[in-house]
Amino acid sequence: EFHVKHSKQIKTYITLLKEYNTHTNIYSKTAYDKLDFHINDSINLASLITNTSLTILDIGSGSGLPSIPIAIYNTQNKIIAVESKSRKTKFLDKVKSELSLNNLTIINQNIVEYLETRTIKPNIITAKAFGSYEKIEKILKKLDKSHSPTLYIPISKTQSTTLKEDISHKFSIEEHPENNLFYLKKILHK
Repeated sequence: EFHVKHSKQIKTYITLLKEYNTHTNIYSKTAYDKLDFHINDSINLASLITNTSLTILDIGSGSGLPSIPIAIYNTQNKIIAVESKSRKTKFLDKVKSELSLNNLTIINQNIVEYLETRTIKPNIITAKAFGSYEKIEKILKKLDKSHSPTLYIPISKTQSTTLKEDISHKFSIEEHPENNLFYLKKILHK
């Protein structure tokens, strides 16, 4: 019953995404064949984070991956989804309302501006398809230095192989080869 509810909510989310995408570009139509992978990637990330009282900051939330699946699966998490494009936050607001995701806060603002105007202490930060690692690190330096959140960046198997040497001094790579899922992981400010 627990998983059936989640499954229905995920199916509703996918339907809403495809319907909304017919009139407003929020997800590449040429990438629909990869949508299931990205959903599963987000669900796997939700299980890594665990359904406990944690604050999750999702930067560049886009069409809601991974923030929507995390909000669905981890009802005890408080998710803050920050997205600068209003066409995408309007969609996220619609999904939040339709799925009654009371643990999800949607912010329509540039992440740099958001971090400059707020004192936020997230436990976990997610950044899926947001930008380069250097860009993410530079932005996250604006966080409170007394706090040490964990950063997760989903990456491909190919990236995990090619990046291993380049960034091993900055990130660890958390591997889930049974699902073909890989994440860059870093505890910030330590």
